[in-house]
Amino acid sequence: MRGVDHPSVGRKPDSRFYTVQMNPARQLRLVRRVPVARAAVLAVRVVLALLSALASTTSLAKAAPERHGADCITRLRADLPQFRQVQATTFDQHTRLAEDVRPAIQSASRSQPEFQTPIWDYLARLVDQRRINDGMAVIAQEAAHLQRIGLRHGVDPATVVAIFGIESDFGRHKGKFKVIDATLARACLDLSSKEKKAHFFAALWLVQQALVEAENFRGSWAGAFGMTQFMPGTYLRHMTDGDGDGRIDTVSNRADALATTASYLQSLGWTPGLPWGIEVRAPEDLARQASSKQREHACLATGEVGVHCRRLDQWASLGLRLADGRALLNQPPDPDPDWPALGPSSVLALLTPAGAQGPAWLVSRNFQALWHYNRADAYALAVGQLSSALRGDPPQSGVWPDAEATLALSRKDTAELQTWLLAQGHCALVADGYDGPVTREAIRVEERRRGLPESGRPTLTWLSLARASGSPEVSACGAPEAPAPPSPVLTGPS
Repeated sequence: MRGVDHPSVGRKPDSRFYTVQMNPARQLRLVRRVPVARAAVLAVRVVLALLSALASTTSLAKAAPERHGADCITRLRADLPQFRQVQATTFDQHTRLAEDVRPAIQSASRSQPEFQTPIWDYLARLVDQRRINDGMAVIAQEAAHLQRIGLRHGVDPATVVAIFGIESDFGRHKGKFKVIDATLARACLDLSSKEKKAHFFAALWLVQQALVEAENFRGSWAGAFGMTQFMPGTYLRHMTDGDGDGRIDTVSNRADALATTASYLQSLGWTPGLPWGIEVRAPEDLARQASSKQREHACLATGEVGVHCRRLDQWASLGLRLADGRALLNQPPDPDPDWPALGPSSVLALLTPAGAQGPAWLVSRNFQALWHYNRADAYALAVGQLSSALRGDPPQSGVWPDAEATLALSRKDTAELQTWLLAQGHCALVADGYDGPVTREAIRVEERRRGLPESGRPTLTWLSLARASGSPEVSACGAPEAPAPPSPVLTGPS
């Protein structure tokens, strides 16, 4: 989800938005894209804002639901002068109607799969054959738009489509939280965060200016919305018209979502012709000493050489080889026609997400750009691997060191296991192939029933048990639910 600030990984706020000093010409251009009917509504809102400025401040304890806490709303309303383009009436209306989702957000923030799920399970769920097939279909359907996006922003089709696939499964899962409710709750949970406040006020402004449809303004628990999951403040800085129709809609228009994603990656220093990573073999001692994780590979963005970031020729001299055993660098070095920006002086970092004995990659500043999209190594690796698959590159060759990795299920297998769990009476489940908290709790219940250690992991062991037991004739949930067929990838003009 674009622009999410994980508790464990902070980020310096971008002052271009936190004082809401939008370029007047850009603001006018955005407003002019609103249909005429909406422009009338906008004019009414401006009048209401002027009247509100003359009135005394509303009693904030009354203006907002008590469940959010009057103190939080009071302090946020006191910040309105910093966000001058958000009208007081807009603030009062939406805080008064907001639902308090803080408990759900606190729970979700503690169980983010990027940090909680074993890397092999995470990749098995997100980089499967169905997602690869769907991504290839999107690349074919959006070929003309993707070509223009590549020329404009320098980002290849496979990368932006991979992000589309990982973020929302190509538009199938865009989130159910109201974005204003989610961003308000996150701001209230951390009033010291300028970034969280800015996303809340940006969400208000987007609705106020009718740049999003309020009824469809839903997203993740963090407040990210649309096909490629942008946080409101980041969306304002990078929203891009991908099909030239004079409007920007990343909720239902694929071209706009892909173009906005490419614009953001370009701002993060995406380099055309540079691979996100190269799978390698690394000596264990070197992997232990020099492998980087999370913020340790921030040196990729600056190109600073040190313990974690080194030139390609330096890594080669330390004993790294390609995954198939070939030399990391040809002698004499010659450019790779597929990756003309990669050379002996390219600065790369060593990534070993499962430890020194597991698969390894040398990752580039393009990996760092992907990492910034969701600030997690697992996420960036999933996007990178899916993009490689969409280009037709060979799959990962390194073997995960944990025996549990061989038990990871694909989405198809997970849906089959969920169907069996439904037949056992776990009626809150949906056989959709997505491994979430409801599925894990159902597995824990079954583990307790059988006196097994509790893990909550859907594995091949459980699938084999389900297949061996067969489908019962009678189920507490009625007839066992068949795995839901995948909905078709959106087609047409988006």
